[in-house]
Amino acid sequence: LIAFLIALTVTVTLTPLVRKVALRWRWGDKPNGRKFHPDFIPHLGGIAIVLGTIAGLVAGIVAAPGSGGLWRASYLGLIPPVGLLVVLGLVDDTKNLRVFQKLAIQVVVAVVLAVSGFALFTGIGALDAATGVALLVTVIFLVGISSSVNLIDGHDGLAAGISLIAAVSFSLMALMFDAGMVLAATLSLIGACLGFLIFNLPPGKIYMGDTGSMFLGIVLALVACSLTVAQPTVRTFIAVSFILGIPMLDAFLAIARRLILHTPIFKADCLHMHHILSELSFSPKQTLVVMYSMQAFLAALGLLVLMGYTFPIAIGMGFVAIVFASFLRVMVVSQSEVPAAAKLSTSSIPQLKEQRSSAESVARAVGGQGR
Repeated sequence: LIAFLIALTVTVTLTPLVRKVALRWRWGDKPNGRKFHPDFIPHLGGIAIVLGTIAGLVAGIVAAPGSGGLWRASYLGLIPPVGLLVVLGLVDDTKNLRVFQKLAIQVVVAVVLAVSGFALFTGIGALDAATGVALLVTVIFLVGISSSVNLIDGHDGLAAGISLIAAVSFSLMALMFDAGMVLAATLSLIGACLGFLIFNLPPGKIYMGDTGSMFLGIVLALVACSLTVAQPTVRTFIAVSFILGIPMLDAFLAIARRLILHTPIFKADCLHMHHILSELSFSPKQTLVVMYSMQAFLAALGLLVLMGYTFPIAIGMGFVAIVFASFLRVMVVSQSEVPAAAKLSTSSIPQLKEQRSSAESVARAVGGQGR
């Protein structure tokens, strides 16, 4: 509770201050083809989320100095590599890095974390016993979840709300496993997400930016890894996969539709799940209700699997398959029906203007000769 309250208090206190600084230096998102907001919105709210979460975690460690020495060392040890990821997010929020520059640093951070002891156990003995394979699986998982939460952060209150539901679910798992430090980390995330949502729910007054979304993603991934270490069974792996299901689903949808539409995998588009719901005339609040409901449903199924039930596995897999197929169909069909003129890339617009300008010059010249 101390971890939760400290994280909540720090985030609520710092977010307005960060917003003022971001407005002063004009660090934020301007309206464009992928942004629905009509005005400039500052996007350094991730700083408040990071500081709130770390403050809560440290407070939890101080409040319970005798619990889980190994866990304490592990979670304190993650601060430097995760700090590098935060710096990456800050640079990207203010300078706009290239996709492969971001990906390279994410991989480096994931490798450092995996080598330092964080691992994702699947519960499959042969897979977990192969050190090289287990290391690769962990790195892919860390990079994948960090990127997935980053991708889904395109709508007011979405990334913070999805992360909040995942953190609550992981807290319940930590209680079941009696993993005190993991519980401190998840309660810190809950406090930070709640504190930030006060300012981020529609209409959002501030965004978290890459600083916040990549941080939330990597911490959720590390918590998931810790839970699979605490109880390395197939059920635990399935549970954490369901709990992180919506960010993962959105990421897989992005890959699938770009392959089908023959567009670059890393090229940003307006076809994420929240974009599709908006196109289908869902209001911002309705979009959040749909996304939150799907996330909560999958998280509940994950917890039921952990409790020993088998039927949620089939229900969850069927639900994911139906949602995946439905959204993918709408994404592909909607894009294929876009008129050719609307598919012109932004880079071609200056060329069109130049051609139009040239044509107007010729017309003026001809008109002058006629006169």
